[in-house]
Amino acid sequence: MTATADTLPDAPGLYRIWFDLHAPLDVRVGALGCLSLPEGRYAYTGSARGGIRARVARHLRADGPRRWHIDWVLPHGRIVCVESHPHPAVSECALNAEPLAWPGVETAVRRFGASDCRCAGHLIRAPRWMPVPLYSDARLTAGERLRVRLLRPDDEERLGDYFLGLSDRTRSLYGPHAFDRPTARAICAALDPRDMLRIVATMDGPRNEEIVAYLLLKLGVRESDGKRYAALGIKLDPSRTAALAPSVADAWQNRGVAGAVMPTLFAMARSVGLRRIVLWDGVIADNHLAQGFYRKWGFVKVGEFTTSALNYDMVADIGEEP
Repeated sequence: MTATADTLPDAPGLYRIWFDLHAPLDVRVGALGCLSLPEGRYAYTGSARGGIRARVARHLRADGPRRWHIDWVLPHGRIVCVESHPHPAVSECALNAEPLAWPGVETAVRRFGASDCRCAGHLIRAPRWMPVPLYSDARLTAGERLRVRLLRPDDEERLGDYFLGLSDRTRSLYGPHAFDRPTARAICAALDPRDMLRIVATMDGPRNEEIVAYLLLKLGVRESDGKRYAALGIKLDPSRTAALAPSVADAWQNRGVAGAVMPTLFAMARSVGLRRIVLWDGVIADNHLAQGFYRKWGFVKVGEFTTSALNYDMVADIGEEP
């Protein structure tokens, strides 16, 4: 996940370049001829047998010779991020197809980047509300590998297992909804990134992929949060603000999981135009560990309020994409 090639792995594998066209583009693309691309968010999926870093760096050099279809288009776009998959569990064509499961996502140009396969094309166009990256790899300090991604419709059973595995204490600290299988089923059947970014961290477990963290970003300003911040003299722009509610499985707490997720969460938030994140219903005043975590990620205390306990309001200004 990066806007340059510098931090991408040298290993061979797959990659996906997300970029925005801020105006319609008419361009000649090799043997495909003249193409007309409307403005919007695009993603190009490719493979790099000689190494992901070298291939992506080659694509991002606007002044180099044009060899692949994407080389004609990228100089006209703004790079949002690059996903890297050095040890892919799926094929290039399968990785390309994954975003097409989301509403409003479509193949942009037939046969684009797909001259050696049977795919409709490896350039897709997505609505601007599509948060990216869709996937990112992260590692804990002990070396365990995490996959950070958006919750999917096929996560119903995994999310239900996660809910049922939470202790009463963890549930008491995190309560935007119930923690049972019917709730997991309802959530996965009605996913809408325009309203809520539901982000999970997963690991390979005894039964394939296992959810170890679940974080919500509610887009806009919740009524209760808006009233408290207004009383503090802080105006929250609903088009630029979201409320964060994070949770981590009990067995993985205090092991750096939430910290490993935050860079991807911030990147997704920025990619859909968010610039400020508040804590969903604040943080309990005596939860010093959580407060230290939030301060590390740029949150500052701006107020206090009392429910059944004293709580702090904290907010982070995440700014433009780095």
